[in-house]
Amino acid sequence: MNIEDLRIVANPTLVREHAVDKIRTAIATGLYLPGARLVERELCEALGVSRTSVREALRQLQSEGLIEPGPRRTIMVAVLSAEDAADIYTLRELIETTAIRRLVERNDAKVVRRLQSAYRAIEKYAGKGNLPALSEMAGAFYEEILDGSGSRIISDSGRQLLKRVSYLRLTSMSAPDRVEKGVAEWSAIVDAVIKGDADAAAAALGQHIRNARDTLVARLSATGEREAAHPA
Repeated sequence: MNIEDLRIVANPTLVREHAVDKIRTAIATGLYLPGARLVERELCEALGVSRTSVREALRQLQSEGLIEPGPRRTIMVAVLSAEDAADIYTLRELIETTAIRRLVERNDAKVVRRLQSAYRAIEKYAGKGNLPALSEMAGAFYEEILDGSGSRIISDSGRQLLKRVSYLRLTSMSAPDRVEKGVAEWSAIVDAVIKGDADAAAAALGQHIRNARDTLVARLSATGEREAAHPA
């Protein structure tokens, strides 16, 4: 994603929602990195919307945990610790494995096709080495699982957790061999769903989330150790 992609052209009633989506995507794809300061004036210019719309969008993103107050009344992209990330992924495993069991038990052909479609997009972007697009499609894949559960409570709770770690997905994917292993794990999840095996689907998804968690926590821990050894 580039700064030019933030521009919004939409019905005024949808401006706030578009602003939230645009800024959230910019964070998730690495345009704004953890710790980066978000300046209202610059966002207004990039998005082409009013300061009121930007402020409303920032309030929404702060409620999601994606941004947080910085020094001297600034707003910055949230920085999650390795411990925070581990906790979020542990909760993701509980919720998403429950969701995929429900999805399999519902046996809805349309839901399965949407999950397969999301996986094919993952394969395509993984093959191209397009990590930002791959990260976005991985998020869509998990959302299909949550929505496929047929439970609004499960879906809403799971989506909130996904939003908290969306911008960290690139950190995990950039680890050596993680994309290749991840594609194999996604494939195993889809295969189990197609076979109607809820236990295998939950086991494959649980292992996938744990592997992603371990990779991410290791990289965040290493980053924290380097910063402690070489403070700014």
